[in-house]
Amino acid sequence: MRVWLVMTMIDITDVAAEVLKGSMIEGKVVRMILAATDVTGANYALAWGDPAEDDVVYESNGIKVHMTSEDAEILGDSPTTIDYVDTEELGRGFLIQGPEGDACGCDHEHGHEHGHEH
Repeated sequence: MRVWLVMTMIDITDVAAEVLKGSMIEGKVVRMILAATDVTGANYALAWGDPAEDDVVYESNGIKVHMTSEDAEILGDSPTTIDYVDTEELGRGFLIQGPEGDACGCDHEHGHEHGHEH
């Protein structure tokens, strides 16, 4: 298997890293998947999946995040933060934010109140 390891681009907060470490599934990897694109940009989601030969792998805070080369190309050089939130306003789940802070993995428009659980 050929895997590329990239050391920049994705920053996983301490809270998100602890949640991910606590829910690891043996033999599976954390995958960041392009869920949708719209006028606000690209929206990503996290899922457990199988590693693939042509994965691009980002590492932050002890967590490796796998993406297809196509999804990684769309992400480009955009600094991205993966956080975990549990608030009344946002609900509970992973929040994936790009440089403008306007994208997440729950496929909605930001600025509107919503709840979601991942």
